[in-house]
Amino acid sequence: MSILRVTKAALLASVFSISFGYAATAADLILSPEPIAEQYVDLVLPAVSGINGKLEIDFGGITDPDSATFRAAGSLSVPIGERFGVQGDVSIGSIDGNWAFGGAVHAFTRDPSSYLLGVTAGVFDADGARLAAVGPEAELYLDPISLEGWAGWAAIDYDDVLTPNENGFFAIGDVAWYPTDDWRISLGGASILGRESLKLATEYQFSGLGFPLSGVGEVRAYDTGAYSFRVGIKGYLGDSGKSLIDRHRQDDPPNRALDLFSAAGDLLTEQVGPGGPPDEACPSENESWQFVDGEWMCVPDVT
Repeated sequence: MSILRVTKAALLASVFSISFGYAATAADLILSPEPIAEQYVDLVLPAVSGINGKLEIDFGGITDPDSATFRAAGSLSVPIGERFGVQGDVSIGSIDGNWAFGGAVHAFTRDPSSYLLGVTAGVFDADGARLAAVGPEAELYLDPISLEGWAGWAAIDYDDVLTPNENGFFAIGDVAWYPTDDWRISLGGASILGRESLKLATEYQFSGLGFPLSGVGEVRAYDTGAYSFRVGIKGYLGDSGKSLIDRHRQDDPPNRALDLFSAAGDLLTEQVGPGGPPDEACPSENESWQFVDGEWMCVPDVT
């Protein structure tokens, strides 16, 4: 078993076992028939501080094959009373000129001092492939540490009849640390229909600009041996004086459409249709291109 797979499994297990269990217990307290004042001595902040959102854009590259990447996304969060919130995500991504579009919807309850618990559904549509995922989402806040997870059921459908559709389990998890209130460093793991990856990411919110703007960066390793890197910026819509850690815990959850696209790996581009044979000639004069087991291969001619 590879180091990537062992590390990813340990990371996801830690995130989901702690955050989902704790969040469920906390949600029982918040939603119990007892008055809020009798459950907590301290004031509980609302699930969403107010209508807010974010816009983000980044550029980078991916190996195997070497390709340029581009992503852009936006989110809008709206409070529903004091204890609940909803968020809508949209995203667009490109790998070497091949475009894909997606969105996600979150519905959640949250105590910004301790946890978030909800349900999220997302979908991404590429040329000839559609990936959808739905399941519970949870976050646990432990002072400068955040545990964040989204897991459930995913399915992908291909237009190409020679490419089998797939469905099964998915999980995306992150462990984040805030060295300061405006700087986040996170280690994450993802598994979507057997495609696995690990990522190291960071975000830093600049001060003194007069408006909330962050620089972001990410490096991701896939189980296929491919690597990706991205750098970009993120702008927030809402309270201009709020710290980064408070934005993440009091305002909008992560853009899960963007996470779905990044973690999918080659799922959205895995087309097996025969098309035509490669342009180059086979290495031997006695071989010719034939479509075998879902790919073009040079096969010796039968004499």
